[in-house]
Amino acid sequence: MSNIQDQEQYIKSLEQIKQIEDQVQKEIDARKEEVQDQIKTIEVDLEETITNAENEGRLLVESSIEKARLKANEEAQKTISDAETKAKGITFKFDQTMMKDIMEIFLSGIK
Repeated sequence: MSNIQDQEQYIKSLEQIKQIEDQVQKEIDARKEEVQDQIKTIEVDLEETITNAENEGRLLVESSIEKARLKANEEAQKTISDAETKAKGITFKFDQTMMKDIMEIFLSGIK
């Protein structure tokens, strides 16, 4: 009878091992699913972060371009204004010698 008890004990031990293996496999599967869900969440967050960074970069470039355009326009207007002011202040007086020189230059092209 001892042999039958040993076999029953052996079978019982195998059943316990199988139950533990099944329980461990369930835990492994559950953890695997958790990790996969976390990976998906991280991927979604990463995509959103990249999209946001691209949008912020685009806005920054557009803003910089607009600021540069406004600054260039201001500088151009200032240069034009300075030139107009200087042009108003310039006086030019002809004298006889200058007129003669100018006329000789014009007439030298006619020959």
